[in-house]
Formats: sequence, structure tokens, C-alpha cells
Amino acid sequence: MTTTAKPDLLPRAYQTEIFERAVKGNVVAALATGSGKTLIAALLLRWIGCHPGQAGKKVNNCHIFFLVPKVPLVEQQKTFIDSQTHGLKIGGYIGAMGVDLWDRPKWLKELQEHDVFVMTPAILLRLLTHAYISMKQISLLVVDEAHHVRGNSPEAQIFHHHYHHTDKAYRPKIFGMTASPVWSPKNPHKHIADLERLMDATIISVQENVNELNHHSPQAAVGIIKYVATWQAAPLDSLWAELNDYDILKDFIELEETYVSLQSRYQHALDHLGVLAADRYLYTYLESRIAAVGLSAQTQAVLGDISKLRNQIQLVRSFLEKHKPRFNIQVAKYDNIVSPKVWELAHLLAKYKSDRLQGIVFVERRDEVKILAWLLPRMQDSEWISCASIVGHGGGASEVASIGMSVKAQEAAVREFREGKYNILFASSVAEEGLDFQYLSLVVMFDVVKNVVSFAQSRGRARKAGSAYYVMLPNNRTDMEEKFRQIVLAEMSNTTLLAMKTSDQMDVDDDDDDDDDGNGLSDTEQQARYVTSKGAILTYSTAVVLLAELCALLPKDEYTGSLQPKYTGGFQSMVSLPPALPIPRNALEFIGPSCKRKAEAKRAVAFKAVIALHRLGCFDDYLHPVREAPVGEGEDADGRRVPDAVTEKIVEVDSLTAYDNPWREGAPLWVHPIEIQGRTAAGLLVANQLFIDALLDGREMGPVRLHRGVQLLFDNEEERIKHLELVAEFNKKTIDLSITSRPFDIKNRAAYIVPLGGDSSALVDWEAITRLLDPASASFSSRWTPQTHIDIEGPILARHRRRHRAMLFKRVRTDLTCLSPPEPIKGYWPEKGYKSYFHFYEEFYSEGRHGKSPLGITEDDIMLEFIELPKARTVVQRAFVQIREIDRQHIVIAPHRAVVLFPLSLYVFHAFNILPALVRHIMGHFRTQEAMKDLRLPPLDRGRFVEALTLPLVCAGYDYQRLETLGDSCLKMATTVHVFNRYPHKHEGQLHPLRRNSISNIYLRGRSLQKKLYHFMSGERVLDGKLWTPPSATVAYDSRGRPFTKQQLPRKSLQDCMESTLGVAWLTGGMELVLKVGTELDLCFGGDVPWPQRYTRQPREAPQEVPPALRSLMENLGYQFNDIWLLAEALTHPSCPAKETASYNRLEFVGDGKFFLAPLVDLFVIKYLFPLFPDAPPGKLTWTRSAAVNNATLAAVAVKELSLDKYVLHGAPSLEQATANARRELEAMSYGDIVARYWSLQPPKVLGDLLEAVMGAIFVDSGFRLEAVWAVMERVLTPMMAELHPDLPLDPTSEMMQYLAKRGCTKVRFKKAEVNDSDVREYVVRVLVHETELVDPVPAFTRPLAQAYSCDALQRACEAGQVDLKAVCTCEADRMNADEERQVRKHLGKADDDPKDIPTALERIITDSDDEAAVQSLLALGDMDEISGAPSNEEEQDSE
Repeated sequence: MTTTAKPDLLPRAYQTEIFERAVKGNVVAALATGSGKTLIAALLLRWIGCHPGQAGKKVNNCHIFFLVPKVPLVEQQKTFIDSQTHGLKIGGYIGAMGVDLWDRPKWLKELQEHDVFVMTPAILLRLLTHAYISMKQISLLVVDEAHHVRGNSPEAQIFHHHYHHTDKAYRPKIFGMTASPVWSPKNPHKHIADLERLMDATIISVQENVNELNHHSPQAAVGIIKYVATWQAAPLDSLWAELNDYDILKDFIELEETYVSLQSRYQHALDHLGVLAADRYLYTYLESRIAAVGLSAQTQAVLGDISKLRNQIQLVRSFLEKHKPRFNIQVAKYDNIVSPKVWELAHLLAKYKSDRLQGIVFVERRDEVKILAWLLPRMQDSEWISCASIVGHGGGASEVASIGMSVKAQEAAVREFREGKYNILFASSVAEEGLDFQYLSLVVMFDVVKNVVSFAQSRGRARKAGSAYYVMLPNNRTDMEEKFRQIVLAEMSNTTLLAMKTSDQMDVDDDDDDDDDGNGLSDTEQQARYVTSKGAILTYSTAVVLLAELCALLPKDEYTGSLQPKYTGGFQSMVSLPPALPIPRNALEFIGPSCKRKAEAKRAVAFKAVIALHRLGCFDDYLHPVREAPVGEGEDADGRRVPDAVTEKIVEVDSLTAYDNPWREGAPLWVHPIEIQGRTAAGLLVANQLFIDALLDGREMGPVRLHRGVQLLFDNEEERIKHLELVAEFNKKTIDLSITSRPFDIKNRAAYIVPLGGDSSALVDWEAITRLLDPASASFSSRWTPQTHIDIEGPILARHRRRHRAMLFKRVRTDLTCLSPPEPIKGYWPEKGYKSYFHFYEEFYSEGRHGKSPLGITEDDIMLEFIELPKARTVVQRAFVQIREIDRQHIVIAPHRAVVLFPLSLYVFHAFNILPALVRHIMGHFRTQEAMKDLRLPPLDRGRFVEALTLPLVCAGYDYQRLETLGDSCLKMATTVHVFNRYPHKHEGQLHPLRRNSISNIYLRGRSLQKKLYHFMSGERVLDGKLWTPPSATVAYDSRGRPFTKQQLPRKSLQDCMESTLGVAWLTGGMELVLKVGTELDLCFGGDVPWPQRYTRQPREAPQEVPPALRSLMENLGYQFNDIWLLAEALTHPSCPAKETASYNRLEFVGDGKFFLAPLVDLFVIKYLFPLFPDAPPGKLTWTRSAAVNNATLAAVAVKELSLDKYVLHGAPSLEQATANARRELEAMSYGDIVARYWSLQPPKVLGDLLEAVMGAIFVDSGFRLEAVWAVMERVLTPMMAELHPDLPLDPTSEMMQYLAKRGCTKVRFKKAEVNDSDVREYVVRVLVHETELVDPVPAFTRPLAQAYSCDALQRACEAGQVDLKAVCTCEADRMNADEERQVRKHLGKADDDPKDIPTALERIITDSDDEAAVQSLLALGDMDEISGAPSNEEEQDSE
């Protein structure tokens, strides 16, 4: 409970007295409510934090646990302790935080981060039970309201089964707090002695400072208010009577026990509050019931008779509307529609009417708390009362109990009451204990006081001087009055007893306690403990909870009733477990020992059952029915944890490189000739011989071949560096025109292109390099003259003086002059709009515009036509796509003075064009070769493996994404089979987390890091606009002398490449190779032994005669089962009461994934799609798969091909109607319609589950042979799969998003809402475009459908012209200026101001028959503009 932080409080003398005694030993402080017990605890916390080893205790850790009995007290006590202790880290824990689902690592983290833990006892008991913590790790245990340490309470279990089983030297110090340690007036000495013995503590009270205590803790005067118990209710027709007259309630409520419970609660409210309050309770309950029915959207979609439900709701609502005006009236004084008991309460409150009145009225029943708070201000003369109410959280067994309050609602009610907004607080027992209410002047017990503790606690709420305490009793029950007086006297005598108490004054009568309230446990129960190898402790009481948790995890649907254990018998109990549990049939029932109490007999048989189930593997050694994924690390089904050290989305890693550092002192230089279309004109210069012959022959590189290298020899290191610098400068100039103009450090590269001599040897043509770098030395003229094209034979390369592009001379345009109007050109046409070419060059390239010297164009310049050569693209093979459309070549018409010659062989230029793809190709094959050696992988398809380790960001024309899709299915399948067989007695609800932990991204990433897969992954971009540079020469070396380089990889790629590697294994050698590769990668596959050899099953004894229905189904399947019981299990719904087989959930787990795509079906579908659509992008491949592997499509196959809905074994009548309705809907649709609109269909999930379970049963029965189940699937699924193709329509949401994106609009978001004014609750999703709702939302029974319908409505409205998208969308306008600027600047680049710095001649290119083919191949690079997605021209930067 939120409270204002208080400054350090100074303890009073009596508090110091108790503290000093607590320091010396274990004590329970018995002090009145409001006397400041929590401050004493805070003092002790401070002391123990500084002196953890005092009082002879051996303390391993300074963990302090502060236990409070009620959830609202957690925050209140945490806040107070935090304000009074400094340096201690306080943590508060309640069930609403989900602590029941926290695993061991999560709790270990909490234990490391906090010193004090404020929580309810049940949470600590759970921690001790599962061995998350032991008593040895606790230095101080504070128990607030210590009188609860009795019987079988969580507090008592902590002491019985944990504290007393800990060595005395390691037990924590105990400090208890209570207002009264005695529950009953009978034999208080024994109550005190039992509590002291169990808590290993002495109960103490103030002895030296009693007067001070009495001064600061005044006691309220006690009084009795009697009311008339027998009275005549008003002759008003009640809501209950009218509904019963029409026989509505029973039909609407359905369950008989719920109706009986509702009737009982209504009658109690009628007797104690009156007909108005009773009807108000019924009205509130029915309103919430209608809302609950409306919430069940899935039920709405599958129920056969929705009209019946709607009619019932409408009928009930009509009666509620009729009676609603009655609740708005003011009740006249002593009107008998209100009970005399309530009138007496109103009269009592009126006696204390004042501006300062603050009081609490305690009411036993939660629903009556809220009704009284509503009723009292509506009664005559009580309008001055302002009421709040506070009740517990609920969670009881009764469905008709009033809904509890959340923690926030409780906090708000208490806060507003403390602030004076309300003067009367109606409360259940939740407010009796611990909640801090200052200065209350009145406390009223509306119902009977049951025991001494309740009296002491509730009376202690009235702390103001002169306060009063009243209990309301019927005037005809003298026995109740006498019992109450005994309780008052007992509380007074207990105070005296504790004040005078010494160890030899206790007169304990062990034989005089027939109080049957569960104060003690039998010796058998106290001694019963089962300890696992991990230290988890099972007791009688925890066994009941654990058994319930196990069964609660059983998968169930809306047709399945309770799957909880059922206990029968009296003093010897029998527990029957749900038949759906996949355990031996003889383990479904257990009979416990005979006990003296029925409750103990129930706990005893649960204890026996949990031990047996633990030995079967249904519980792990921490007594968890399911193993959750630890926080921050992955854990597979074999219990192996892999830490994930990667937190950043981009990680820098060391990766192997194929290229050594040529700039390293003494590094050898190797030239590998590059053969292009049969001609070798260039070579690749690197510092090492490039790996193996199998790659060097270039079989996978299309028309490009790389030959074995020849080492260059130099006289000394100075000569080697000199020549290497020439090569670097040569590459810098050529890369500027052929690849990118972006500046980079050319001398920190590891691979270069060099021209070779004419003899096709590996000898470098140093003259060609010199000619390009220093044309003056070669006496060539770079200026274009009218004679140039005549003097030079063969292809002529040139470049525009203002643009970073190489050009191929085509012809002299004798039909044009410099004064001619510009000729239209497809594509970029900068001269458009100018009067002539001369005017264009004068203005567009003027000195004022670009800051460069004029080009010197004259009106007499000869006009030349060139083909602009495209720069490098990504893929070697696609660089040689045959040219398709000659008019796609980009033509440049320029005056001859705007052009300079570029003295380079066309084939050398071509080698530069392919350099990015070539070095990437070499790197990929080198890394895969090393990966297979380092990871000890079996032989894999080399080309596929390169693809599997290449990231999408490389832009290589191939990447791992398609293989990752395939490998994902293989991973799930292999893991599923292992988990299924390793844990034969775990049900689907337990198997899912085990598998999830074994295939999660965090787990795969951890394994990838562990195996150092990043050494072999390729994330260097082949070409990304201007960002490409040759491989870096900055390398390090491993112990084997292999060079490594740095690269940055997305974190996601670490796990994706694990899956893509499995995809390669599948394509290379099927599942057997997947198992081998996965095992080498340390995945949770159970080893590399093929499944048929690894798993053998003995078929169960078949029935004497196979039922005709099963024979018929086997004929339809085309498969004869060896174990007919497997087929029966595959058809058994969890609701089936028969015990012969478990439900289909485990078999469905093999065929299905629930949280993942179905492993068997998924693998079959992706196996079918992958080769059928080799060019389908990964996204379309995934979408196509999802159209087949979903409940709607699989349900259609189950119904259309096998009629599985007619074979299902179940015990749910509503399921029959639901499947019949689904059959009618699905049979009326073609498979084409189903796969296209599967997202809109909602057949019962059981239909898809049945198909998956039957396929799983065939797989298991065949000895886990995939070919056996493939044969059946091919026969059953082919009609559906024939409709699959990558161009299937998207769902309406995706369609609408694409529709808007194509029109330039990207600002779309969705806003969820609900419609509550209909008979059943519906959902709507509003589609906002630029925060504007263009169409009305379309309601539906589920949010996904509502979103789909609304998106569809928006797209249809746009297409029909009903919505003007341009009126609201500003995306295009926002981008317009930037786009136009980029388009103009894209073709501008550096220029050479001084002609003498330009090469002055072009070497004569020897022509041969291959020249034309070479030219066409080079031009074909232009076709890649659209294919690769790269821009046709990039924005150039000045580099000179």
C-alpha cells in the first residue's frame, strides 16, 4: 500500500525493551495493534544488517525475509522499512507480479540485488520448495501476524518442513509480531506453547514500560448492538422471483452448482440486508455475467446456436432494465425493503456523526461489503455518509463471488480514506490485519466475531482516544452474545498472562484441547519429506499445489472442462488424474494411506502421486512441471545452458579472410590470372596463394575463371613496395570510373587488379600501369581530335571531364553540331530545355555554378556519341547477362573538347567491373572450406554453403534467407523428435517450453557464439553504392597463421546462419545429414544416429477386433498401423473421459507446434515449395507456407480428405455442433478460396489438431521414418498444395499497406477499441492515415479479423474514389524537393581543370573476334540496374 515516506522515528522505551530482547534471541512480540511493532522490526533489520553473525548464528548470506499475511501489506511494510533503514535494498513481491512464473535465475538475480524481501508466506514457501533458496541463506526471518503460524498455513509449513530441518547453527534469527497469539478462549496456555515450539521463539510482551504502552495504545470501549433477527420483508416483487417465474436463471447460468451458490448468496443478502440490497447484488452479478459471455469471442465464432445465446442475453437484459429504476430511489426511514440490521447500523453511525468521524465497518462477505457501501448513503438520514470499500483480490472457487479488487484499487481506496475523502470504510477481513489507519474513532463488526485474534485485530483499528468498538448480534441469540463475551475476557486474560509469563508458569493441558480447527499436523505429516537431487523439498501440503499445477498445464480448448485432479474418499483418499496426461494408464490413480483427518488424507495421496510422477519425469529435480527459459541465457531440453554475451544489435567479430596483408614487410606478391570469356588480360594481385585447385578452375563462376597464382620476384623490399604503390595508384584511378568514386585509403587494401602482358602469362604489364599514371612519359595525347577515332583501332575508352563514368566510343555525329538542339535521350537527359549543346555547356558547367574552370567548348566542336558504361554490380554470373534491349543503353552526346581518352584495355576495365563480386566469391568459398574443417562438418554442397553464410546486407544477389526458412523447419523437426522421445511422460504443455528453449533465438545465438560460426560468415558488402572498398589489409593471425579481419554483423545473423546451415544439410543429404550437422553444432538433436535406428517401440497389445471406424480411416490414409492404440490416441480429445489412451496432444506436438509452425507438416510443405519456386524471395516463400500451415487450411484438409471430424473421441456436446458447422462452411469452399482467405476462417482448432496428431501417429508408428509419413501427406495434402504459389493474395492488412505504399503513403497506424453496446462484445480496430480515420471501422469477434475488415474497407474506399488519399497524405510533398535535388546531383561529379593533368594518349587496342562479345558483355551490366535494385547512377563526389 502506497504510503508517505516517514523520517527516522525514535523508538519509545517499550519498543526499545522489546528490541533488546529480540537481539538476544528468537522472540514473538505480542503487542496491541498500533503499538509500533513494525518499527521494532525495522530496528532489528538495521542491527542484523550490521551484525549478521551475532547471537551465535553462522550466516552465509545477509538475506532478510519479512513475511506479511495480506497482499496490501506488502507495499505498506516495504515503504515503511525503506524509510527507516538506510543502505539496505528492499524488494516487495506479490502474486500479481507473476512471481509464481519466475524461474531460478530470475530469483537468483533478485537475491543478488536486494537485502530485504517483503512478501507473503506462500511466496517464500515456493522458493524453499523449489530450492531457489535455503534457510541457511536467511539471516533474519520476520513474521508479521505470527498467530498464523499454525495448522497447515504457509507460515507453519515454512517452520515444519524447512526451518526445523535446518542445522541449528545455520537457522535464521526469528522475530514474530502479533496482537494476540491465542485464537480460542479454551486452553490459551497450549496455544502459546505450540506457537513457541513451532517458531522456536519465546512469546514476550512489555513488562517494564507498561504505562507508556497503555498511554500510546489506548483501547476502544466495547459495546454490543442488537438488531431484530426476525422481520417481515416488503411485499415487493423481487428481481429473483420474477426471473425464476420465467425459468430464466438456470438456463442462463447453465451449471447447477453455480445456480445453487448464487441462490445461497442471494438469500443471505436478503436475510441480512433486505430485498433492495439482495436484488442489487443479483443485478450486479448478471451484468458481469453478460459481460463475461460477451468476452468469449472465440466461443461466439464456434458455437452452433449463437441466436439462442443472443436471445438469452436480450431476455435477461429486459428484466434488468425493468428493475434498474428501483436502484435510484432514496429509502424512506425504516422502510422494510432494508433489513433492521442495516437500519441499526445507520442509527449507530448517526450517533457518531461529526466532521472528524472516521470509522470502519467489517463485513464478512465480500459481495455484501460493496452492496452496503452502495446502500447506506441512499437511506434517509444517512446521506451525510460517504463510503468506500476494500476487499481482497478474490480467486476463490465460487464463480458467483463478487470480483475482487486489484492492488491499485485497494491502494486508491485506502489512500482516499486516509485523506478524508470518505468517512466510512466498509471492509472485509483484508483490513483487519496490518493496514495502518490512524485516528479511527469507530469500528463496527457487522457480523459475528469468530475468535480472539479477529477481535484483537479489529478492535486495534480504533486507536483514537475515546474510540468505540461495536459488534452487531441478533436479539434472539444469547449464545452468540455469551461467546463474544468469552472472547473479550479471553483477550484481557491473555494480556495479563503474557505480562506475567515465565517458562515455569505455563500450565499446559495437553489433554484438554478438542478444538478441531487444524492447529497441528500429525507426526506422519510433519515427518513426510521427499528431497530431490537438487534440494527441492516435497511435503504433504506442497504436493497438492504441485499436482494441480501439472494438470493446469494440460492443453485445453473451449470444449474441455476441468482437467484438475479429483479426490474421493474420506479418511483414506484416492486421487484420479485427468486421462489426458500422457503417463502409463496404471499411474492415473493413486490410493493414499489411512489418516485421522480427511484433509490430511487428501494431502497424503497427493504426496504419493507427485513422488511417482517425479520418477516418471513429469516433474524435474526442482519439482517444476515445466522448465522455463532462464533470463539472459538459453537452456535446451538436455539442461545445457549457453550464455548469450551479445547485447548490442550490431556486433564486431573476427572473421577469417582469404587475403593476407601485401603491405606487410617481406610479404610475397602473387598474381592470379583472371580469364574472362577465354581471354586473360588482367590478374588479381594478393599476398598469398589462394587456396585449392577445386575452386580455382572457376566451375561456379560462369565465364570468369581464376587461375593459380604466380609469385612476383623483386630484388629488394624497396623495389617491392615501389611497384606495389604503382599498383595501388593504378587501382585508385580505375576504381574511380569502374566501381565507385568514393575516396578511400588505397594503400590499406589486400587485393588489386593488375594488367597482364600480351602473352597471357602472369607477368604484370608495368608499361600499361605507367601509361595510365604518367601519360607524359609515354608521349601520348589524351585530347580527342577529329582524327582520334580513325587512328585508334578497336574499342576506344574515354571519360567525360565532368562525370565519373567510363564511356565507349560509338560514332561521330556528323548530323549534329554544337549549335544543334539537344537530341532527346531516354533516361537522364541533362540537356533538356536548353537551346543547343553549346548553351548547355556554357550554362550548366559554368564556373559560377560549379566553381571550376570552363571546359572551353566552341561552336565548332565535333559532336561524338558514346555509350556510358555502367559501374560494377554485385554478382559475377549476372554481370554477363546477355543484353536484351539495345535502347536501354545510356547514350551520351558530347562535344569532343568535353571528353578525354582513358588509356586502358577494355578487358582490364572489365576485370575491375567484376572485382567486388570476385573478391566476395573467393572469400565465401575460402570461409566455407575452413568452416567444414574447423566445425568438423560432413561434406556439404559448397555453393549452397556459401549462400548459407552470406548475409543479406552483402547484396551479393544471394543470401541465407531462403535456406534459413528451410533450416528453421529442420531445426524444429529434429528438436521435436528428440524432446518427444526423451520425455515420454510429459504432456504437450510441458514439452512446448522444452522445445522452445532448444530452438529460441537466444539459444541458437549462444551456440553460434560457442562454435565461433562468425569466423566464417560473410557480412562485407559486395557493393553498396559508393561504400565498397577492396578487402582491408589490416589483419591479425591465429595460432595456425591464418589471417583474420574485423567485420560488423547484425546480432540476428548469428542465429539465422545456424538455421541456414541446417538448410544446406537438408538439401545435401536429407534429415540424416541434418542430424550430423546439428550434432556438430551442439544443437539439441539427441545425437546423429538416424531416428529409425535410435528409437524402437514395442506396439501395445491390439484389441481383439479393430473397430470398423478405425479400419475405415486407415483405408482412407493408405496406411496400416502396427500399434492401433496410437491411432486411437490421435483421435482422442482432452475432454474424452475414457482412460484407455491419453489425448492427442503429445502426437499433435510432433505434427504441430502450437507456438511454432507444425514441424511435420511444415517440413513437408517447405520441402515441396523450396524446389518448386527457386526464385521466390524468402518473404513470399514464408507467406506461401503460412497459407498452408495454419489451422483453417489444415482443418479443411482434415474435413475434406479424411472426415476426421466424424472420428474424434470426445465428451463435449458443444464440440459436435461446432465441427458440423465448420464442415458445412469448409465443404462449400474450394482449396483456392481457403488458402487465399485462410485468415478470415475460424474453424475449431480441434480439426487442425486432429490432422496433425494423425500425421504424428503415423510418424511414430512407422519408427520415425519420414518417407512413411511423406507418402501419406502427399496423398492427403496434394489437392490443397496444388493451389499454393508465391503470388497468393496477402491478408487485407498487408494488401492495404502495400496499396498505400505504392501511392507514396507510409504513415499508417492502428488503434484498438471495443464495442460494448451490442448483445455480445465485439472488437474494432481503427485505421488512421496521418492520424485521420478515413472510413468507419468494421466490428468483428476477434481483433485480427476486425483489423483485416477495416483495412479491406479502407482499400476498397480508396479504389472506388470514395476517399481522397491525397487530401490527407503529405508524404510525397515531404519528399519532393529532396528527390529532385538528388536526381540532378546524381550525375554531377569531379572534373579536371587542367588538361595537362589528363592522360594525353590512348594505347592502340588490338582487335580480335571477341571484342564485340566483350563490349556487349560489359554493356549488359546496365541491365542489372533494375534486377539488382541498385541505382543506375550514383551521386558523385569530387576527389581531386
